[in-house]
Amino acid sequence: IERQEEKKGYYLSERSYGAIYRTIPLPPGVDGEKAQASFKNGVLTIKLPQTPEAQAKVKRIEVKNG
Repeated sequence: IERQEEKKGYYLSERSYGAIYRTIPLPPGVDGEKAQASFKNGVLTIKLPQTPEAQAKVKRIEVKNG
């Protein structure tokens, strides 16, 4: 949380820091037991592998030219 305030005679700037967390539901077909996450250089990367059942449901779509 960041807050800035300017009034006659002074300037105030505050920044809060500390641990935060967020919980998100995983979509169907994701193997939550094999999920991985890493945080590097300010970037959160989350890897959510599909279950074997979800991988088996792949549908190929033909793309026609023109």
